[in-house]
Amino acid sequence: MTPLDACDREALRGHLARVSAEARALGRPLLAAFRFPTPFGDALDAFGRAGCEPRFFFEVAARGDALAALGEAARVETAGPDRFVEASSAVTALFARLRVAGADDAPREVGPRLVGGFAFGATPSTRGAFAGFPALRLVLPSVTLVRRGESAWCTLATPVGPESEPAVLGEELEARLATPSADGASAAGALGTPSRFGAVADRSPDDYRRGVTRALAAIAAGELEKVVLARACTVTRPGGFDPTRVLATLRGAHPQCFAFGVGLGEACFVGATPELLLRREGAVVRTSALAGSAARGRTPHEDERLAAALRESKKEQAEHAIVRRAVCDALTPCCEALEVPESPELLQLDGIQHLHTPITGRLREPGRDDALALLARLHPTPAVAGSPRGAALAFLAARERLERGWYAGGVGWLAPSGDAEFAVALRCAVLRGRRATLLAGAGIVEGSQPDAELAETRLKLRAALGALVEL
Repeated sequence: MTPLDACDREALRGHLARVSAEARALGRPLLAAFRFPTPFGDALDAFGRAGCEPRFFFEVAARGDALAALGEAARVETAGPDRFVEASSAVTALFARLRVAGADDAPREVGPRLVGGFAFGATPSTRGAFAGFPALRLVLPSVTLVRRGESAWCTLATPVGPESEPAVLGEELEARLATPSADGASAAGALGTPSRFGAVADRSPDDYRRGVTRALAAIAAGELEKVVLARACTVTRPGGFDPTRVLATLRGAHPQCFAFGVGLGEACFVGATPELLLRREGAVVRTSALAGSAARGRTPHEDERLAAALRESKKEQAEHAIVRRAVCDALTPCCEALEVPESPELLQLDGIQHLHTPITGRLREPGRDDALALLARLHPTPAVAGSPRGAALAFLAARERLERGWYAGGVGWLAPSGDAEFAVALRCAVLRGRRATLLAGAGIVEGSQPDAELAETRLKLRAALGALVEL
């Protein structure tokens, strides 16, 4: 990463001195953030420097936006049914302690930001691939790198207490910029290891088919309208998996998707998801309904035939309508109006295509409905849980027998301005040592066929699997 020039170094030291003096006067700790333009290129290179410290990556390659974050200056962690409400209060308090300086001409979205995400459920993972992942975790990184088109910015952040020495803090922050890449040794080790893979599913194909049959019985009895059944597959490799290389493969194969990486200790959660959960820009909120899937064709003619069948399928249209209705119902109470296309679009990706409806609204009270309050309204949508929500979650708790962790939760960022962007964590894998655990699900509605739903999970698992086995 590019070191500070003399002018920025002087400005950083001056800012730290002012924040330190304020902390002494108040008798309580504050947070200092300093942002400056940087010529850095690939955010993924910066992500690879982090080793096993907290790290985060978020990029939409086709859009030209990328974010990498290293270290931890402060964090918010919550759990339980009120985790979003409690996180909102904690985030407000954190931002009240934050003092930002440097690059007055910087766009407000470049930094600082809180980064992280949350699990599908409201409790932390204590076992399995997601062991150690909190129910909700947002971090103010020590170093945040943001690229927006042709411009790039770096934000340094640190806690500043009443007894802090500004000169020492400045030296520590600058040392972060000079840290050499920590991924070279692991990548070289992975390259030198023979590519011998093993794989085992968490449940047999017949077991998954039986789960679909039970879900269809509950739907026929009127207990459910839809439920999403997930399954997992664990791939092993003697040399393990390098998250940076996996992410490079994922973003190259899926440039329209949100490529993400969340690293905690030795574990790293990676994926390339097509589904936007929430984007908030001032008073404008955007989300999407993404449900109804089909494979891509091997020839243009076959691809066109499969797309037409997806558009015309009553079953796929019904599944999509359930998600679309639920998302609109969640946002209508807090929006003046919603812009919703009459018919879903076709979102075509590598290997799979979906029915997709973009949804846009304008908040009635932007100051009240912050991003976390909106996430609480939206999550989990029927696209990842089912409908009605309560009945679907109860069915999954009793029948799915899977520790979802952050799969089908959310990953993204939140800025002091209130702007935010979170994607649904899909098409993903947890990398931990020699093991990579992949997760995927399929939506079960009236008319679903067990064999077809099993095939859909296989199709979705391939998105992450291809990035693993091509190493």
